Amino acid sequence: MDLRKVLPRKGVTKETLATLSPVFIGEILFKKQHYEQALEKYREGLENFPPHSGGRFLVYNKMGMAYEKLKRFNRAIEVYEKGVKEGTITPFTYQRLASLYLDSDKLKKASDYCKAGSRCLKRSKTDFFQEIYFWFIFQKLKRKIKRRRKQIGGV
Repeated sequence: MDLRKVLPRKGVTKETLATLSPVFIGEILFKKQHYEQALEKYREGLENFPPHSGGRFLVYNKMGMAYEKLKRFNRAIEVYEKGVKEGTITPFTYQRLASLYLDSDKLKKASDYCKAGSRCLKRSKTDFFQEIYFWFIFQKLKRKIKRRRKQIGGV
């Protein structure tokens, strides 16, 4: 696939293409369900972005999704948490962490990530409809956590 056909012709330097290329190739591999190969490309792409950058947060999310597809949930959590440690303001990261911790019955952590995700909506670069979408997602997760706490005796 020639990336020049996908990106705008003006304003995209060769350096930018070189930086983004592994991530684009990783996306193609992910869509073909070649998750291990996609992870290799995402790791390669991660090296191209400076710490605390939006590009790194994007790659961490993509890596987390690939690990989830491979059912390596602990590894997915580790990757998403790296993004949080670097300061991601992407609600998706917090939503995935809350869901993964809920699935593993770590309700305190699930709740903490729900709250952090709700707070990050104010700083995130989402549009109005995305913000509403994630607000409802976090509310739904909070209800699930509350129900699970009741089921297992108020933990």
